[in-house]
Amino acid sequence: MRVTNNMLIQNFLKNLEMANNRMDLMQNRLTTGQAITAPSDDPVKIEISLRFKSNIAAMEQWQTNASEALAILETTEGILANMTAMLQRVRELTVQGANGSNSLDDRRQIANEVDQLTQQFRFLANSQVGTRYIFSGTLVDTPPMPEMDKWNGNSDEFKIEVGSNLTIPVSVNGAKLFWDPLEFKSPDGTEIEVSFFKNLLNLKTSLENGDDDGINKALAGIDAHLDNLLEARAELGAKTNRVNVIAEQLTNTIINLKQNLSDIQDADLAETIMEFQSIQNIYRAALAVGAQIIQPSLVDFMR
Repeated sequence: MRVTNNMLIQNFLKNLEMANNRMDLMQNRLTTGQAITAPSDDPVKIEISLRFKSNIAAMEQWQTNASEALAILETTEGILANMTAMLQRVRELTVQGANGSNSLDDRRQIANEVDQLTQQFRFLANSQVGTRYIFSGTLVDTPPMPEMDKWNGNSDEFKIEVGSNLTIPVSVNGAKLFWDPLEFKSPDGTEIEVSFFKNLLNLKTSLENGDDDGINKALAGIDAHLDNLLEARAELGAKTNRVNVIAEQLTNTIINLKQNLSDIQDADLAETIMEFQSIQNIYRAALAVGAQIIQPSLVDFMR
């Protein structure tokens, strides 16, 4: 086959264009730091990297949800710890008020402190994390106890999604703690059912009236409600531990996925620089060879 000057020119331009395109690709990789700059570079890797990115985005949202869940749980635990200490103080006052050596005035002073603590309990029952009422069940936009004799919350669990088809209940049953009657035995052995706040109000009234029997019944109620609080805190601690484990797992998984994504899409800078320099040398050599076999005017034009 006769090789014409025109064929030499076409082959030269074709090879020169290929080298130039390869240099452009290496330059893009160096500029972006990514090995895949377009779907056509590697369709399979593009699909894998998109899947990784989708998984990472979902897990980062679950990680944010887990952080929110921990904030609610830890805040709730702090409030319940405060309530426990307050109720223990009420117990001390009740024991003091049950002492027959106290005058009626002394008991009324104790009743006044009990009343102040009761008002603080109601304030804490309406606690919020952000804009969410933590003891309202799923009615997180509604204050559960707007008044001492009214409860607006429900007993449903407020849940937060922290994984695929995985939700964690982060609420404490405020109705069970504060509103629903709790059954316990009075000092004389009879069964009594009284709610948290009703018991405190009964205690205040009994102290003001010097009612020893009422004070002793209220004391038994306080012990029962203390146990109820401690049970709620134990359950809350178990939930907190679980969310901590889930959050740690999410963090580790996200780190691993990001490393896998980096292995797929990030360019090896040292290798890319070497390849760029190699292609650049080939490109310059091609120009030099072309200058020997093609008319100078054409080579000058290409340069």
